[in-house]
Amino acid sequence: MRRGLASASLSNKVFFSFFLIFMGISMGVAFLNFIERTKFSPEKVESYYLGNLREGEPEDAPLPKEGMLFPKTRRELLEVTHVHTFSIPLIFFVLSRILSMTTIREGVKMATYVASFVGIGCILIGPWLVRYVYPGFSLLLLFSYIVLASTLIVYIACPMYEMWGIREEGWKGMVNEE
Repeated sequence: MRRGLASASLSNKVFFSFFLIFMGISMGVAFLNFIERTKFSPEKVESYYLGNLREGEPEDAPLPKEGMLFPKTRRELLEVTHVHTFSIPLIFFVLSRILSMTTIREGVKMATYVASFVGIGCILIGPWLVRYVYPGFSLLLLFSYIVLASTLIVYIACPMYEMWGIREEGWKGMVNEE
């Protein structure tokens, strides 16, 4: 008996596939934007949030090659946090609903849900921690992007594989045997 997304109608498979493809593209662009800003380096993350002009440098010191970066203000962080607090959880909620329709084991689903929740929380709080608590929290922010990218792969690859790549026998060992 076929279950899960493998048994979905062709129109639902096409709809879900387009959604997953565009979510992958949009999140990929978001990740590229972060990489462009920070070069995925803790020092660049710190410079982005704390500014790159340090106290004690001579006034005639050459400007950094990326230009002058000023510390992010409370208002700037609030604006970014506000937008991301609504959009990121909503995106991952929809992705989790699609993943929940697959036949992969509940443990895999739960691990993906928890990891994405932790990643979202760290992405939302990370800039505040870097800016106002300790610059070393830049590592937490980098880690959170790795976690979210990893869960995004699960959220997209598992449903796509189940819709288009497997036959009736399912995931062979990874599916729920209810």
